[in-house]
Amino acid sequence: MPSSLKIRRALLSVSDKTGVVELGKALAASGAEIVATGKTARVLIDAGLTVTPIEKVSGTPEAFQGRMKTLSFAVCGGILYRRGDSSDEQDLKRLSIPEIDCVVVNFYPFEAAAAREGISRKELIEEIDIGGPTLVRAAAKNSPDTLVLTDPAQYGEVIQSLEGSRTVSAAITEKCAARAWERVFEYDSAIAARLGERKVRALRYGENPHQKGRLEFSSDSPIDWETSLTPTELSYNNILDLSSAYALMADLKAIDSSCSSVVIVKHNNPCGVAMIPKNQSGAQKTALLRAWEGDPVSAFGGVLIFSDPIEADTAEWLSEKFVELVAAPGLAAKTPALQTMLVKRKNLKAVAIRRYEAITTVAVVSVPGGKLYQTPDTGTGETLKSVTKIHWPEGREKLSRFGIALGRALKSNAIALVREIPGITGSAQLAGAGHGQPNRIDSLKILAVPRAKAMGADLAQCLMVSDAFFPFRDTVDSAFEAGIRFIIQPGGSLKDADSIAACDEHGIAMAFTGTRHFKH
Repeated sequence: MPSSLKIRRALLSVSDKTGVVELGKALAASGAEIVATGKTARVLIDAGLTVTPIEKVSGTPEAFQGRMKTLSFAVCGGILYRRGDSSDEQDLKRLSIPEIDCVVVNFYPFEAAAAREGISRKELIEEIDIGGPTLVRAAAKNSPDTLVLTDPAQYGEVIQSLEGSRTVSAAITEKCAARAWERVFEYDSAIAARLGERKVRALRYGENPHQKGRLEFSSDSPIDWETSLTPTELSYNNILDLSSAYALMADLKAIDSSCSSVVIVKHNNPCGVAMIPKNQSGAQKTALLRAWEGDPVSAFGGVLIFSDPIEADTAEWLSEKFVELVAAPGLAAKTPALQTMLVKRKNLKAVAIRRYEAITTVAVVSVPGGKLYQTPDTGTGETLKSVTKIHWPEGREKLSRFGIALGRALKSNAIALVREIPGITGSAQLAGAGHGQPNRIDSLKILAVPRAKAMGADLAQCLMVSDAFFPFRDTVDSAFEAGIRFIIQPGGSLKDADSIAACDEHGIAMAFTGTRHFKH
C-alpha cells in the first residue's frame, strides 16, 4: 500500500460550494488536472482556475435537464481501475480512459428538501442524487489509491497535506473513505425513510422542549404510529413510555392470552400491572382497577395499554381519570370507547395496536463517538431451580413468569413484588415495584415494600423477583424483615451460598433462574 497519494486528476461536482475554490487551487498547485461539472466548473473558472469540462472525460454531454452528467463508463473506469494491476492498466490504456485519483462530491440536498413543508413528491425526487453516490462508492472502494471527499469540513486537512508535500497521506485517504461509506448510508437512509416503506413522523420536540425529535417507523409496525386518533399529538416521551408498555404487554400475552391485561407505565417504568382471566365477569375493568391500585399516585398522568379492545365500562371509569395516553387493539377515531373518554379528557392521546409480538429488533444506543448494538432481552420461560431447604412451591409458574417479565421491564436495580389477587384464581398483580436505585436494598425497602403495604398486600404471599443476583445476604435479610417468604433471582454471585443460608435461617423459599435481566 502506498504511503501517500499523488493526485494527477481530480473530479469535482458539489452542490455545496463552500471551500471548493480553495481546494481547487491547492489541487491545481500540486499538479492535478481539475475536471468539474456545470455550476461547479463555473465557480472554479470564475476564480481563475483552468477546468476540464466533464464532457471531455465522459465523452457525452449533459442531458435530461441535468439528470445525466457524470455517469459513464469512462468516468467510473478512471476511478475504479486497480493501480499497479497489469491487466487493469492495459485496459485503461486500450480504452483511452483518463485516470481519476480524487473525487470531490457532496450530494444533492435531499434531507433539506425533505424537511421543507409542502414539498411535492415530484419536486422531492429531483433532489435524489444518482451519479454522486455512484462516484463516491467507486472512489471509496478504491481507497487508498483514490481520495474521496464528501464534506467541506474535510478540505482543510487535505489542503494542508497538499501544500506540505503535494501529496495526500494514506491515513487521510482511508479516513475519508470511511466517512464516505457513512455518508452514503445516511443519504440512502434519508431517502428510504421518506419514500420507502419506512415512515417519518415529525414531533413537536424531543425529550425536552429545546430538543428536536422525530419518529421513524416501518409501515407494518405492530403499533400504528402513523394514524392520529385525537387532536393532541404524541410526544417523544409518550412514544418511549408506550414502547415499554407494549413490550411488557407482549410478554403478558405470551404468558397467558386467556387473560385480560392492563399495563400502566410512568417515566418508562411499569407502575401498575394486572391480568385477570377473561372468564371472570368484568375482567378488563377489574384488571384496570387492580393495575391502578398498584401505584395510584404514579398512575396519574401515565400511559395505559390494554390487551384487548377497550370496553364501555372501562372507558367510562377512565374518563374520570387524568391519563396521558391509552393504547389498545381496535381503537379508531370514532370508536365509542374513545369518544366516551374524550368527552371529559379533551387532550387525551390514543394509539391503535395492530398486534402483539415479541420485540425482535436489535437495540441501538448512541454513545460518544459510536453506537452500541445488542439483541433484545426476550422470553420469560426460565426454568426455576429451587436452592433452599424449603422447596419452591408447585403451581406458581404463571405468577413466577409474570414477576420475571416485570423484573425485566423495570430499570435496575429492580425488585418486583407480585401476587395472585385474593379470590381470583389465575390472576396476577404487581403489588410493589422498586427500580432505578443505586442499590437493591433501597429498591426493596424504600419503594417496593411501602407500595405493597399501601395496597394491603400480604407480603408473605407475594413473590419477590430480582432482575440480578444478590452480592451479599443483606437483600435476603431485608426481605425477611419485610415479611417476604418467596424469592426469585438469577443467582451467579460469588456469595450465593450466603444468600441461600440466610433463606434457610429465615424459612424462605428461593429459586434461581440463571438469567439476569438488567435494564439500564
